[in-house]
Amino acid sequence: MADSRFFPLAASQHNLKRLLLIRLIVFACQLVALIYARVILELSLSYFAILVVLALVVGVNGLVIYRARRQTSISDKEFLCHLLFDVLALSLLLYLSGGANNPFVSFFLVPITISAAILPWTFTWAVAGISLAAYTLLLFYYQPLPALMPADMDMHGGESQLTLHVVGMWFNFLASAVLITWFVVKMAAEIRTQEESLNHYREENLRNEQILAVATQAAGTAHELGTPLNTMDLLVNEMTEDYPGNQALQKDLETLSMQLDACKRSLKDLVSRANLKEGGTARPGSVNDFIEQITEQWSLLRPETTLAVSITSAGESPVVMVDATLQQAIVNMLNNAADASPDKVDLEAGWHESSWFIRIRDYGEGIHEEVVPYLGSAIVTDKEKGMGVGMILSQASINRMGGRIHILSHPEQGTITEIVLPLEATGTVQ
Repeated sequence: MADSRFFPLAASQHNLKRLLLIRLIVFACQLVALIYARVILELSLSYFAILVVLALVVGVNGLVIYRARRQTSISDKEFLCHLLFDVLALSLLLYLSGGANNPFVSFFLVPITISAAILPWTFTWAVAGISLAAYTLLLFYYQPLPALMPADMDMHGGESQLTLHVVGMWFNFLASAVLITWFVVKMAAEIRTQEESLNHYREENLRNEQILAVATQAAGTAHELGTPLNTMDLLVNEMTEDYPGNQALQKDLETLSMQLDACKRSLKDLVSRANLKEGGTARPGSVNDFIEQITEQWSLLRPETTLAVSITSAGESPVVMVDATLQQAIVNMLNNAADASPDKVDLEAGWHESSWFIRIRDYGEGIHEEVVPYLGSAIVTDKEKGMGVGMILSQASINRMGGRIHILSHPEQGTITEIVLPLEATGTVQ
């Protein structure tokens, strides 16, 4: 199964650009050292092989530059491959220039540190382990470079001292790699957790401010709508009495009267829910009864749309905690589905061991991809006459009850909105 974790788009692009900058700095240092060794020190090295490795690094960096320009996120596994390539390239260069005696051997700590800062701890341990293995092999397998040996090695038993020095460097690298991998990973994870919590708090605060603004406007609007609704109700009653023989008109007037009654009930419920003692009070009830209430309420609001209801779970219906705001949230979801698919909407309900769910499917064109990330956190809409308020209110109501919303594209046509809520009450009802 593919790795589902991805860096956010902006962060991944910045991280890849920073890695390219680090590679450029390291490449410049290596190139300067190579020129110095050839021109000044006149060392005997495999210059052709070293230049081939450096050319390979340049070619890969060219591909990475092209990759960084693409507006797609970079997965953890892809970034891991970039760091492992750096370890491989550095190992080849060190093999050709003195092995573990080369002072550039400390550059193995660079990919380890980068991995500890941005990758999961398992990947960081993998980078650290592979780097340590490469360092260990370079202790025994390399092309010697006499210029790196101490000048007085013969006078003071130099070979023994050199071995002790190299082994000491290896142990120093081991301790540094372990400390970086352990502590930097922990610190980076803690920083990411704090940033996620802060971002979540900011989103919640913004959404609450929007909901408060909507609620304030709704209270005033509810008061203002009472008079025009009563006026329209009187006119409908008068027309019903004046044209008793017009059957087509009577049918339309009956539908209009039902819609006016639904509007009055909604306004009445809005006022009653505003009561601080009763508003948001959850009550126990079965899933079947709750679905039946929603179906009855919504059928009055959208009689022209066929609602196909199915309970897919077998056995007795569990007791769940519901309130009026949750019911209104589901109605909002159904209205969104009916706006996209006026002829037919599917509603599926069921339950598992610890949760219950409602899935609403429409047969419309689907939601625009650029709108999906903002649904529930900002007032947005992709409908021509939509206000973008229903989704954010529904999201707030469902989150308050410990639930969550998933919006998916159906493989064939339309959109699926899935609401998942916890089973807080115990027991079952017939």
